[in-house]
Amino acid sequence: MSDQVNSLVDHYFRNEYGNAVSYLTAKFGTRHLELAEDAVQEALFKAMQNWSYSKIPNNPSGWIVTVASNKIIDQLRKSSCLEGSNATYTEPIVHQEINLESIQDDVVKMMFACCRPALSSEYQIILTLKILGGLSVKEIARALLKKEETIAKSYTRAKRKFQEENVQLELPQPVEIKNRLNTVLHIIYLLFNEGYKTTNGDELLKKDLCHEAIRLNGILLENNDCNVSVSNALMALMYFHSSRFDARVDKEGHLVTLEFQNRSHWNQDYIRKGMEYLEKATKGSFINEFYLQATISGLHCEAKQYNETKWSDILELYDTLTRLNPAPMVKLNRVVALGKANSPNDALTELKLLESNPQIENHYLYYAIKAEFLVESGNIEEGKIATLKAISLTNNTAEKQYLQRKLALLPE
Repeated sequence: MSDQVNSLVDHYFRNEYGNAVSYLTAKFGTRHLELAEDAVQEALFKAMQNWSYSKIPNNPSGWIVTVASNKIIDQLRKSSCLEGSNATYTEPIVHQEINLESIQDDVVKMMFACCRPALSSEYQIILTLKILGGLSVKEIARALLKKEETIAKSYTRAKRKFQEENVQLELPQPVEIKNRLNTVLHIIYLLFNEGYKTTNGDELLKKDLCHEAIRLNGILLENNDCNVSVSNALMALMYFHSSRFDARVDKEGHLVTLEFQNRSHWNQDYIRKGMEYLEKATKGSFINEFYLQATISGLHCEAKQYNETKWSDILELYDTLTRLNPAPMVKLNRVVALGKANSPNDALTELKLLESNPQIENHYLYYAIKAEFLVESGNIEEGKIATLKAISLTNNTAEKQYLQRKLALLPE
């Protein structure tokens, strides 16, 4: 029973944490954001304890929000008594009154509130990933390629500023929605990526996180002001990636790279949905980063076999993408396409130009890619050294085991 409960609580933490915090923050005010976070975490802890010895409630989400809400009410009453305030607070609620499906608007409002211009772009991202995504400091640090200590300090400052402003959770005017939308979508994609390639632990995938990102984007698409090319392109990209879930890990839980995936296991319904959203994304001003990434992913999905991949077309798309966004990780992904479309030596030349970049010089993926092209070019010993470096830098068990298997297969 305990394993089932732990799994269920983890599921609800990943899927309902942001819902619950958004609902409670809208109910009690942003000045009580920290209290809402603590109450939800305590409710999840109580769920893990109580459900192990009793029947899991019919409405687990409602149970979590109820316990958290009543905890906040209790805390506020105690505070008012200590401060001599005459303020009164709502009577405790019962879980039957709460339907989390009805608070989707609160989630959208929270997303746009976290992305208010008064906060720096970094604060916006960290605040949203922590509150709505429930990501840990370590997970956010990896997503933003920053140190954990830096992220922890930034989150504390961002939360303090957010609480001090005591903003109302409401949708901004259409013109302001447009200004904040790109940041909101970027954050949703960071959330998806953390699920698609987990930072820590034994699992390679955390599908709940990926599905949560798709759900959040789906909520945005229901709003006319948010249903634009870039949000449809992001949806296409996430569906294309999600279509490969069942092929990315074998029966033993080992990582399977794109080259060796059984493409008959790819989810064709997800690919069709991806194509539909990509078609919608072509309306209006559609040359954006997500559109280019989705088109690249779509080309992978169209290839019946790995050797049928249109690497030259993918490289051309990456050339355009790097002009729009010359970020180090975008350039690193372009190197892969360059090596496949041209030659391993061309890829190694480009990698040399990136090796001193502080954002990727200690990222395992840089060394894993370098190792692959070193081996392909015949430099086996250097390839082994790069593989060992990659192994030392990854915290994910599945990735570490994959690299160790690759290393073991290299000739002496």
